[in-house]
Amino acid sequence: MLGGVTWFGAKAPSARAGARIVAAVLAGLIFGLVPAAAQQGTPPVGRSYINPFPNGDRYRIVVLGDSLGQGLWEGLYRAFDDDKTLDFINQAKPGTGFSRTTAEEWNKELDGILKNNTYQIAVVMFGGFPYQDIGSRKERLKVGSDGWREVFGKRVEAFIKKLRDAHIAVYWVGLPIMRSAEQNERAETLNDVFREKAFINGAKFVETWTGFTDDAGRYSAYGPDMTGQVKRLRANDGVHLTMRGYLKLAHFVEKQLRPDLTAAKRERNIPLAGNEDEQAKLMGRGFETEPSGSEQPAAEELQQSDVGEVSVLRPAIDQTLQAAQSLAPQGGFATGPEAEMITSELDNGLTAVATVSSLTDPSLASSRPRLPLAQRPYYRVLIKGEQPKPKEGRGDDFTWPPS
Repeated sequence: MLGGVTWFGAKAPSARAGARIVAAVLAGLIFGLVPAAAQQGTPPVGRSYINPFPNGDRYRIVVLGDSLGQGLWEGLYRAFDDDKTLDFINQAKPGTGFSRTTAEEWNKELDGILKNNTYQIAVVMFGGFPYQDIGSRKERLKVGSDGWREVFGKRVEAFIKKLRDAHIAVYWVGLPIMRSAEQNERAETLNDVFREKAFINGAKFVETWTGFTDDAGRYSAYGPDMTGQVKRLRANDGVHLTMRGYLKLAHFVEKQLRPDLTAAKRERNIPLAGNEDEQAKLMGRGFETEPSGSEQPAAEELQQSDVGEVSVLRPAIDQTLQAAQSLAPQGGFATGPEAEMITSELDNGLTAVATVSSLTDPSLASSRPRLPLAQRPYYRVLIKGEQPKPKEGRGDDFTWPPS
């Protein structure tokens, strides 16, 4: 895993892509590395990439893209058929993309999609339509040129930002290997741009290239399907996939999405404070949220004889907390020092309980030492291409005679 990017398989970013990622990271170093919650003055309250509090405890997953995105949707809802808490909504539009003169219409279309519905997750895949040169009245930018990459990249970046600004977890699915040399070259170019923009803007890039190659790393229309049997996975055009192929494509997304969903659900299951007897008494008193318009019981009605000697109140999780959850940094749960419990005696024998730790206190979290990005091992090796010095006795120590 590299920041917000995950690579499956053995195909790492090309040297050109690595250089572009480095340049983009350094350009936005001051603001890009600061979590959105910190920039807006909102303390981070969660650690999962996906919002732990979906409406009605059901995740709405929108699938965006072109003809490949539509095929991916068919594979995804079949792959997750056993999970009834997930709804996959197809919003892919075949024959569309970001290189045509009408590319700006996709971002306008996205505004309408997000305005009329609420989604927690977006799965995106483009590349089925033959990508063209980008033309204007002054010049025509050829596919893969620096000018084309700049214009095309800005359109992709605007697309990702709209999703992230709506607090949606984004999984951008990379293109698999293609049959013809020309299609293959363009697919690699698109993957370079998609991977870079996903990394910079907090999306997760799902690598699929090596999942559809033969043992020599070449294109193959046949390969093992989800049952392990060798079947036809690619369509006749060498770009699209068969239904078995889309199921396998969905598997790459599933490998990334299921752990993130599990982390989000664990974060949502916050236990009540107090022992089982106290919890049972509190739940028996009906502390659940009452319907709007109903009268709440007065404080005088909470007699100590009803709830025991010590009663514990758990504050409701409101919309502000839910919104703040989506601003949490990417990644799984973080480990750290144990939290300190603080209690305060209230009226009528009630006790309020709160916990404070370096993970929840922004003033403490910001003071923790953190290795700069340029010095982190994964950045130096995978992005900058540095070769770490061999360590005595380690597997890369080839000194002779051996130590």
